[in-house]
Amino acid sequence: MIPPRSTVEVDLGAITSNLAAAKELVSGADVMAVVKCDAYGHGATAVTQALDSAGVACFGVAFLEEALPLRAVAPETPILVFTEPAPGEEIAAIEAGLTPTIASPDGVARLAAAAHSAPLDVHLKIDTGLHRLGVAPEHAVAMALRAESMGLRVTGVWTHFATADDPGDPQLGVQRELFAATVERLRAAGVEPRQVHAANSSAALGDTGTHFTMVRLGAVLYGLRPGPSVPGLAGFRPAMSWRSGVVATQRVGEGERVGYGLRYRLETESTLAVVPVGFGDGLPRLAGNRGRVIVHGSRRPIAGAVGMSHVIVDCGDTTVRVGDEVILLGRDDAGTEITAEEIAQWSGTSVYEAVTRIAPGLPRRYPAGRR
Repeated sequence: MIPPRSTVEVDLGAITSNLAAAKELVSGADVMAVVKCDAYGHGATAVTQALDSAGVACFGVAFLEEALPLRAVAPETPILVFTEPAPGEEIAAIEAGLTPTIASPDGVARLAAAAHSAPLDVHLKIDTGLHRLGVAPEHAVAMALRAESMGLRVTGVWTHFATADDPGDPQLGVQRELFAATVERLRAAGVEPRQVHAANSSAALGDTGTHFTMVRLGAVLYGLRPGPSVPGLAGFRPAMSWRSGVVATQRVGEGERVGYGLRYRLETESTLAVVPVGFGDGLPRLAGNRGRVIVHGSRRPIAGAVGMSHVIVDCGDTTVRVGDEVILLGRDDAGTEITAEEIAQWSGTSVYEAVTRIAPGLPRRYPAGRR
């Protein structure tokens, strides 16, 4: 069997430990584990199975096709689908025992028709300012009452904050108060949702007033700091590492320029190591001349542009041989580390993109004891 050129390793123990740490911070609110986009690139099946055993109130995914495979590993735990079912998806969602989101009169009618008067739990999405999905607050009561009159059970109500990654932005408070007021109007009209949720990881860490009865946690479960302004993650640890190996080396003289465009100049004679990973695998092209990888315990610079399938590393005078390990994300046994936050900074993006862009075709492995 041909060994993989690079491997993503996921520490499931870190994820369940992060869940336990998160529960301590959310004041008794239930936790929804967000496993959309293949559990942020960590592998949704394995992550869902681990978190289900550790105890979460429910799971959250973006689309029906993400939810269906998870039923095999979480047969009893509710799975909320954030996007209202598209026409034709209703029966599949009902047969799998999923919890659909409702956000439009048409969506309510289609789900009610597909349910054939059988009880079906749904969550009502309220648009409090993100303006992506959801019913306007002034129409929320009417939609909830219509849904319940058609046999649906509105057991959850939720919204999505637009600026949670920036705790200083007052829009978070505006949305929080509008959502709370809308929930009170629903209750006054006789709609009694058991689950009321608004906070993602950023809001849950930064504003206890956003916890309501449940929080939706994604980034912090994977040990990711959602944004530079979000409070630190003491007690949490990253779950993902990405490792490859050297496939070629050469000694190159002082003053030589390296890589596509020859934009990296060697200040001294150096050993260059070629690593079989590129932007086709998810290493950001913009990390060229900015990023670092770990070779023999040292953070070494990426020399020149990141290619589609290869990257060059300036190893200086370090002795490097074909087959030596290269860490693109994660830490070595001595504690030298490359973080997702750094990769995001080098490439001008977010930690979410830094981990989810790693090619899904690369094998995910779940070794015991990896830190």
